[in-house]
This record gives sequence, structure tokens and C-alpha cells, in this order.
Amino acid sequence: MQKIFVAKQGGIGDVLLATPVLAEIKKRLPDCHITLMIFDNARDLVEGLPFIDEVFCYNKKRDGFLKLWRKLWGTDTAIFLDLTYRPAMAAALAGVKKRVGITHKRGFWLTKKIPWQERMDHIYEPYVLAEIAEKALGFSIPKENLEKPFIVAATQQEKRDLQAKLEENGYQKGANYVASSPVTAFFLKNWPLDRWNELYRQIYARYGLKTVIFGGGELDFTWDNEAVINLWGRLTLRQVGELIKGAQLLVNSCSMPAHIAAATATPCVILYGYGDPERWAPRQNCRRVVTPLTCSPCDGYRGSRCTDPQCMKQMRVAEMFAAVQAMLGDAS
Repeated sequence: MQKIFVAKQGGIGDVLLATPVLAEIKKRLPDCHITLMIFDNARDLVEGLPFIDEVFCYNKKRDGFLKLWRKLWGTDTAIFLDLTYRPAMAAALAGVKKRVGITHKRGFWLTKKIPWQERMDHIYEPYVLAEIAEKALGFSIPKENLEKPFIVAATQQEKRDLQAKLEENGYQKGANYVASSPVTAFFLKNWPLDRWNELYRQIYARYGLKTVIFGGGELDFTWDNEAVINLWGRLTLRQVGELIKGAQLLVNSCSMPAHIAAATATPCVILYGYGDPERWAPRQNCRRVVTPLTCSPCDGYRGSRCTDPQCMKQMRVAEMFAAVQAMLGDAS
């Protein structure tokens, strides 16, 4: 049995975009043992997926280096789908014979160094992750098999609890709704809250659809009570997945919910400025709304120095609503 260690530490959405690659590895090597190393943040959405044998959550501030070294001991192949340094060093010191990833600052610890190329910032992320896996394992992965991420479904109890929370906040059972998370974890992706509120108002006025908002962290804003069902800070990750799965449409900035929508085949309208839609947008049922600035997009391998995201500030409600209309048409 080949033991394969895959490192993918980052945001939850980043982890979800790696899941089709892992599924393809398991399909071709059904007897292999795949250990996926992530941060704790994504655990609830990937632990239990049938093609991942073990989820290993590691935090260098909490867990010692020895814990990581022990986990890598006896591994045949280590595939680094992120740019972290420590796992590559630990893999080398643990005697892992094949260690493959983008070179970044850890080239000394890799047995196969993949140089970063400009094009990697502008093609769908799972395609890049698949290239790394292909070089590690020696087989090709069809791109059409990489366009649907995977998530763990909510439990029956979580579904019942979600339904109760919706109904407690004015949702009529069986009614259609829109889902949205108006704040992301990264300020360069955030659209002004008053514009989100106005978009929700217009959706309700035109279609009679309430927007269910969700997310985590602090959020101090007065939403339109008629147009919005506010479940901010009240849902588990798997309930978020269930909420998006049941939505008629997701409207969002570029972040984790867009990748959940791709996993659940939920139509979506996604706002892009900092992020390149060619790299991050779902391949199916997605309407991209893009601010055409010369400085946008600005994320990628070398990072961004932007402190004042004009790409978000210049996006107008009318543009987002036009995209919503294109997706919903005459639906209600």
C-alpha cells in the first residue's frame, strides 16, 4: 500500500479546490492511503470524504515539529499543494523518498522541484494542483474531472437544526431563497455592506426571494428585515453547505461559498476584483462580475500590495443585479 501525504494548508476554499485532485488519485490508486494535512478550519467539510483516508490538522504554533515528523515517517510520496516550508523540511528529515511541489523557498527539501510559472496565476486552481500531483505520481488527470469540488454533507440533525433556525427567522418552509455571505475573511475581497443590502432589497422587490446571510466573526450592520434572513454566526460549516445546496442562487464575493456552490451545483453570481475569475470561478453555472481595472486582479504567487481595493469600491449594485437577473430570468 502506497502511503501518500498531501499538504494543503490555507483557506477553506483552497482545500475544497484540492478535493477533485485527491478523488482522482484514489480512483487511479485505490489501494493507496491518502493523508491530507490542513488547518483545523476546513476539517468539517472534508473529514469523511471517501477518498481521503486520514485528515491531519496541524498548526505550527500549537503542535511541535516532532508531531509532523512522526506523521510523515513511513510515507512514500509527499505532495505539497501549498507553499508552506515546514512540511517539506519534515518530509525530508523523515526520509520520504519522493517530495514534490512548487519550488518557492523550500527547493532544498524537494526531490522534484516545479518552477512557478506566470500562467499558474491565471488558470483554474485545480488544474495547477493536478499538475503537481501528476508529476509526483506519473499519470495524467483529465481536466473535465477536476471541475467539481467535494464536501461532506450535513447530518440529519444539522439539517433539522438549520430548518428550525430558518423558520425561527421568518422563512416559510418550502419557499425559494437566495444565499449570501457578505463579508469574507480578507478585506481586499469585501464589497461595501450597504451595497449588499441594496442588492438584497432589489432581489426581494423583483423576485420575492429573501436572502439568507451567513458567515462568521463580528458583523455590526442593520439589514433590511423584509428582504434578509440573518443567520450570521449561527451555522456550522456543513449547515452552510446544506443552505447553499438548497438555494436558488448564491450571490457572493470570491471566497469559500463559491466553491461550495460548485460542489453542490448551485447557480451563483460571484464578484471578482482582487481574485482572477479564470483561476477561482466555478466552471459551471457561474456568472462572473468583474471590475475592469488595469491593476485587477492582483492576487497570486507574488501576493498583492494593495491597501485600497478600488476594484471593490467601484463595483455598482446595478452590475450585480443585472447578473442576478441573467441567472434568475423570470423565475420567482
